[in-house]
Amino acid sequence: TCSGAVMTVRVNKSAFNLREKLSELERPIGFRGAELMKAETTEDARGSIGAGRKNMVINGDMRVFQRGNSGNATTGNTYFLDRFVVRNYNAGTLYITQQSSASGPPGFRSWLLAQCDGADTSVASNDYARIQQYIEGYNCFMDWGYGNTDYVTASFWVKSNKPGIYTFSIEDGDDGAPCRVQEYVIHSADIWQKVELTFSPPPEGAWRGTDNGIGLRMTWCLMAGTGHQITNNIWSNSYGMRSTNQVNFMDDANNNFYLTGVQLEVGKTATDFEYRTYAEELALCQRYYWQETTSPVMYAFDYDTSNAMAIIYHPVTMRAAPTPTITTGGSGTWSSLNYNPSPNKWMGYVPHQSSASYITSAKFSAEL
Repeated sequence: TCSGAVMTVRVNKSAFNLREKLSELERPIGFRGAELMKAETTEDARGSIGAGRKNMVINGDMRVFQRGNSGNATTGNTYFLDRFVVRNYNAGTLYITQQSSASGPPGFRSWLLAQCDGADTSVASNDYARIQQYIEGYNCFMDWGYGNTDYVTASFWVKSNKPGIYTFSIEDGDDGAPCRVQEYVIHSADIWQKVELTFSPPPEGAWRGTDNGIGLRMTWCLMAGTGHQITNNIWSNSYGMRSTNQVNFMDDANNNFYLTGVQLEVGKTATDFEYRTYAEELALCQRYYWQETTSPVMYAFDYDTSNAMAIIYHPVTMRAAPTPTITTGGSGTWSSLNYNPSPNKWMGYVPHQSSASYITSAKFSAEL
């Protein structure tokens, strides 16, 4: 050893491009990666990618059309496409049907068509034409009514040959208030566009989150008089379905309004539409309405020396005891009609050897 000696070691490394090395630090994170990295909770992460069951709307892609019911909306609520109810109160003539083809917006091949077949150019205060979906309390996934911290976002695709400002609203299902309308604009005629509207939590309201009543109502206003007007984009304790800027869709008999891809979910961001299989969507609709019209639906069988009985089992558990519409093959009168939720069946009696011993069609409604 040499006291005080200093050893120098030289390491040689090949040259490299510093700019390229810095760019490598920006690791690819893929689709939705930035949102995931920003998520502070598991719920935020799931919401950013739309994981899990999320859509509170049933038949949002308008595929289920059990009734095959096309026609003019009336002053009472009428269901055409499953789960979508339409009402026309002194607002001209409004025709509703389902259409299906490959000309829909991306990912959708069916939609609801609302067509003005008779104009109303002099709108009275209480006139209106609207499309709604009532959401059952059990299906209200947000914490409204007990926590009131959740935001919800509605998204849907629309098209119309009448551009302008329209309104969409959410209201408490108990009594229509609190209620909040939000404007959206159809910018160009006859072009599908996606609408996304976020609603802050309401200050109050029951929202029926724990029973089978109406939790909330969603409303697409086509036309409404000033008697249904409230301030845009604030929660109101008064019921309304339009803002001051709502167009009169019913002012021309050639006007058409198309709607599909409807989703309502918890969160501040609209995520991709939740597709369910047709079998799933049909079963969800049958909780509220189902029908069997292939004759004969059921033959009555001898119950005792005086009566025959028919039993029809429902494909799913219905929301409540349904209202039956039974058509028979003869003139006999059915009696003791009842619904038994366990094991989920309808029963009816008819006089023994009656000419009405078989059922040609059966319809059951338990709509909200």
